[in-house]
Amino acid sequence: MDKGISPLVATVLLIAFSVALGTVVMSWREEFIEKNASFVQGVVQVRSGCDAATLDVIKLSGVEQLCMKGSVVEAMVENGPDFEIYDVHARIVGSEDIAIVESVLPRPLPAGYALKLNFGIKNVGKVRQIKFVPKIKIDEQVVYCAGNAKVYENIAVCP
Repeated sequence: MDKGISPLVATVLLIAFSVALGTVVMSWREEFIEKNASFVQGVVQVRSGCDAATLDVIKLSGVEQLCMKGSVVEAMVENGPDFEIYDVHARIVGSEDIAIVESVLPRPLPAGYALKLNFGIKNVGKVRQIKFVPKIKIDEQVVYCAGNAKVYENIAVCP
């Protein structure tokens, strides 16, 4: 009497083993590629729209260049390297009131440029907070980039 497994059972076992091994290898390959090729996606991906609108107040010796001179806000701002900022919306919170200034840029701020801003506000009392929201133009439509807004507190009095 022959001992062993039938050819049919052996074939089924070999196919099952091959499928299981192929699944493990393919799963490992996908994880390996995701981990080691992420740098490629970062280089190829181009920042655009609100993701690229980065407006910051310049710091000199660790001090933000943002202050109040009476009812005028003075700020030195810079744009990131990726996208032109068409304009900036400002919200100023004071101890007595809130002021909104729809447009604080005298002209669009090209990518990588800096600018000194001066804009007046109504009397709001002691200024507690200033929020700058960059605005960009996409297909001739102005878009507010609220997700990239910058908030500044403890606003100094200009020297």
